[in-house]
Amino acid sequence: MNIRLATLLLTLVTPLMAAEPIWVDVRSVEEYQQDHLPGAVLIPHTHIARGVSEQFPNRNTPINLYGADGRRSRMAMEALQALGYSRVEDFGSLSQLRGEAPAPMPTLQPASHSLPLQ
Repeated sequence: MNIRLATLLLTLVTPLMAAEPIWVDVRSVEEYQQDHLPGAVLIPHTHIARGVSEQFPNRNTPINLYGADGRRSRMAMEALQALGYSRVEDFGSLSQLRGEAPAPMPTLQPASHSLPLQ
């Protein structure tokens, strides 16, 4: 096998063998500096397409996204999927990942009674 073919095969196979996904924090620099998952890469959602394409050009790279409330990570996931990234997951917020997210507020039902007419 020649060197070029071996290099090509390693380039194609190595990312597929990666057991651990890349964790990407899509929040702002300030939010990331305050707190983030250990080992997470900061790529703000406003730069997600270029940032991920430059750092992880293989579109089969497993990528896990999180943000502050899940909105930005969802937008980032949709942008990456549109670029052809096939192994992207949105994990919502950092607090959800840590199990610190508050319980959802109960839905209030309108009262079913009415005031008597006079």
